[in-house]
Amino acid sequence: MCLKTILRLAALAGAATAVILQSGCTASSQTQPPRTAIEQLLLSTAVDNALKGVQLPEVAGERVYVDSSMLEAYDRGYVVGSIRALLSENGALLQGSRDNATMIVEARSGGLGIDVSDSLLGIPSIPIIIPGAGTSEFPELVLYASNKQASVSKIGLLGYYVDGTNAFSTEPLVGTSYFNQYRFLLLLQINFTDIPERRRF
Repeated sequence: MCLKTILRLAALAGAATAVILQSGCTASSQTQPPRTAIEQLLLSTAVDNALKGVQLPEVAGERVYVDSSMLEAYDRGYVVGSIRALLSENGALLQGSRDNATMIVEARSGGLGIDVSDSLLGIPSIPIIIPGAGTSEFPELVLYASNKQASVSKIGLLGYYVDGTNAFSTEPLVGTSYFNQYRFLLLLQINFTDIPERRRF
């Protein structure tokens, strides 16, 4: 049997498999948010780790206003809220207005994002044109695949009294987080992560 005939038979077999899979499965439409829970948890965990255990004795008893005007970061609301929580835990009396404060704390971000790397040992999914049925995909055949996501957060805080006198300035506060997923031989999937909310899944 010539090579051309073998390839033609393999293509027909793949198309037949796709038709069978397509006709034997049903799918329901689901509404999903634009961002995954893993993405959000990676970023928030990196922020948590950056601020974990930070001691700011200078703010104890001070009426503190948090100035976030120079903070540019993804999930900015969570970053600001976490900084406010840190200051409160260190004894600061948080103020909603600069006019009532004795100390101003400026927040800045040097980075908050996720790096992703993927690898695959096997055959990726291949689009197949089926006459009369449109386009389908031959499923990927995975011997080994990995998806690694690593998040990093870099935050800085500057505190000064209302007369402009310096109270404190932190070194860069850096935190990281990761979620690594591995698949073996189509069936086995293993996850490794330092996200507390996902360690049990």
